[in-house]
Amino acid sequence: MEENRKTVIAMPRRLRIHDVPGAFRAVQSGLREGAVTVDFQAVDEFDTSGLALLHHLRGCDPRIEVANIGDRLEAALGAFLGGEAPAACEVPSLGFPIRVFHSLSDRFLGMLARVRNFLVLFGDEIYYTFGYLKGRRGVYPGEVWNQLFFMGYKSFPITCVLIFLVGVTIALMSAQQLKLYGATIYVADLVGLSMLRELVPLMTGIILAGKVGAAVAAELSTMIVLEEVDALKTMGVVPEKYLMAPRLVAITLAVPLLVAMADAVGIGAGVLVGRFSLNILPSAFVREMLTTVGLGDFLLGLAKTLVFGWVVILASGYKGLSVGRSAGEVGRATTETVVLSVALIIGIDCIFAFIIY
Repeated sequence: MEENRKTVIAMPRRLRIHDVPGAFRAVQSGLREGAVTVDFQAVDEFDTSGLALLHHLRGCDPRIEVANIGDRLEAALGAFLGGEAPAACEVPSLGFPIRVFHSLSDRFLGMLARVRNFLVLFGDEIYYTFGYLKGRRGVYPGEVWNQLFFMGYKSFPITCVLIFLVGVTIALMSAQQLKLYGATIYVADLVGLSMLRELVPLMTGIILAGKVGAAVAAELSTMIVLEEVDALKTMGVVPEKYLMAPRLVAITLAVPLLVAMADAVGIGAGVLVGRFSLNILPSAFVREMLTTVGLGDFLLGLAKTLVFGWVVILASGYKGLSVGRSAGEVGRATTETVVLSVALIIGIDCIFAFIIY
C-alpha cells in the first residue's frame, strides 16, 4: 500500500520565474517519498518559466504525473514548444453576442473575486487589530508611534492649509448670496455646519487617501517585490498583522486630532472672512454659529472621518499586499489605491447622507 501512495502537490496560482524554483523544490521533496502528482488546476498566471517547468515535469521522471492542465496552459505550451501559433492558440469561433457575454461575465466574476478578497482582508484586520490590542504581540515595538507620527503630525500642515482655503472659499461664496437678502450673519451657520458635518471629513479623507494611502501602498508593494513579506512568512510572522495592525491603530489615533484641528482652522477661516469682508465681529460670528452647531455635529464628522481613515488603510493594504512582482506593478498599485480610496470615501459619504438627512 505504501508503494502505491502518491503525494499530491498543487501548483500556485501564479507560476512565474520567481515562483518556479519553489515549486520545483516542492516536487523534488515529494519524490523522496515516492510517486508525485503535480496538480496545475489553480494556475492562472504563468510565463515561459512556468511552461518550461511543465514540459520538464512531463518527461523527467516516470514517477511524476501531471494533472489538471487547462486548455489555455496546454495551448500556450504547444506554442512554446514550436507548434504553429494558429493551431496551438486557436480561439474558438464565437458569435459577437457570445463574445460580449463572455467578456462581461469574466469582468463580473473578477469584480466579485476582488470584493471577496477585500472583505476577507477587512475581517482579518479587525481580528488581528483586536488581538494586538489585547495581547500587544506580533507587531514591531514602537511601530504604532512611528505610523502615528507619519499619519498625524506629517499630515497636519497640508490638511490645515487646504481646509483653511476651502473655508475661505465657502464663506466668500455664501456671503455674496446672503448679502442679497441682508442675512450675512447666517454665514456663520453655513460655515459651521458645512465644515463640521461635510467638508472637513470629506477633505481630510481625500487628503489621507492621496498622502497616507499612496505611501502605505507603495511601501507594502515594494516589500512584496523585494520578497520581504515572504521572509516574514518564513519566520512565522503573519504579514497582515505585523504590517497592517499598527497602521489601523495609528490612523484611529490620528484622525480625532486631525479633525479637531481642521474644524478649528476651517471655522477660523470663516471668522476672518466675516470680520474683514462682512464686518461681523468674531464674538457675534461664534455666538450665531453655536445656535445651530452642537457637539453632535462634531461627533458626526469625527465618526465619518474615522470610517474614511479605515477605508484608506484597508484599500492600501489590499492593493499593496496583492501586487505583482515588478516595478510597474508597484506604480499601478499606488495609483489604484488612491482611486479606490477616493471612490469608496465618496460612496460611503453618500450613504451617510441618505441615512442622516
